[in-house]
Formats: sequence, C-alpha cells, structure tokens
Amino acid sequence: MRSITSVLVSALLVACAADNSRYQDNVNLERPPEIPIDKQAAEQVAANEIEAPIRHHGKGLKSDVYRAEGSSTELTIKRGFDEAWSLLNRAFQHNDLKVPDQDRSKGLYYVAYDSGIFGKAASFFDGDSNLPTYLLKVEPQGEETRVSVSLVSKAEIDRGSLKDGDANNSSEDKSSALLELIYDTLHDSVKDE
Repeated sequence: MRSITSVLVSALLVACAADNSRYQDNVNLERPPEIPIDKQAAEQVAANEIEAPIRHHGKGLKSDVYRAEGSSTELTIKRGFDEAWSLLNRAFQHNDLKVPDQDRSKGLYYVAYDSGIFGKAASFFDGDSNLPTYLLKVEPQGEETRVSVSLVSKAEIDRGSLKDGDANNSSEDKSSALLELIYDTLHDSVKDE
C-alpha cells in the first residue's frame, strides 16, 4: 500500500510539473468587453462643472443675494425658486418673524412685522394680530429669484382678496426695513446647504 501511494504521488507530481502551454499562456482567456468613451458626455460633464454656481462655505450667501437697483423693497437671490423659498423661511425663523399665512404655489408669504419698540411690545402683550402684515412675493426669474415686499391692509387679508400694491394707510409702511432685515440675514447669517 505504501508503495502504491508513493507511485501515485510521484505520478501526480510529474503531471503537475510538466510544461503544458495551456496553463501558462493566458492570451486565449476571455476578456471583458471594452466600453467606448463618449466624448460628448465627457464634455457635458465638464461644462456642468463650469456652470455650477459658486457656493460659499460658512455663513451667509454674501454676493448671492443683492438688492434691486432703484428699489428699496426688492432683492434678488441667485438661487432657484425652491432653494430661495427655503432660504427665506430660514431667515424668518432666524429673526423670529411670524408668518401667519403662505402660499407656495403663488409664491406668497404674509409676514407680521413691526420694527419699532412699541410694535414689539404690542405684539408681546396682544399677540401678532395688531402687527402690520407685509406681503412678500417670491418670483422665479430664470436662475434667480426676485423677492418684493409690500404692506397690505388687514381688511384685504380678512377678505382673502389681495390686491397687488395696496397699502394700509393706517400703519407706517416699513417694507424697506423688513427687506433690509431679510437682506442682512440672508447675506450674513443664513447658511447655504
């Protein structure tokens, strides 16, 4: 038995040591298919990287938010509508501004705001019902979004028939102060995600 085992082991070793080219040559092995590189797709990726908006790291949008020339009640955000809507919402939260109503489909925010000390005291004791209400219109304009502010009367809000540009004559119009507050918050404080 031992002799038969040693003969079989010897024959096996001789068979493994033989120079058989089929075990050493891998030229005939199957290779995975090569995928052709689409030059147009590579150029489009490069173009998209170039056109991507520059994002600032840190706080504030900096130069991505600017005031409209000649108007103290308009500003522009260099973002699409959805992102601008979200940034405005964060600016309201940052400043503890009350938003009694909003309509995203029409791009409207109603904001209760009074910059004076008496207005803040009245809102503390009476609630936000006595605060002047401002209408913020958020309108997409291509790659940017325009935001305009105007004072609206309480009767118009209660009726639900908002007329563009009607102001409440009983309250002092502080649209420019509200816009300045929103601009400063977006420019310096609200983080871009």
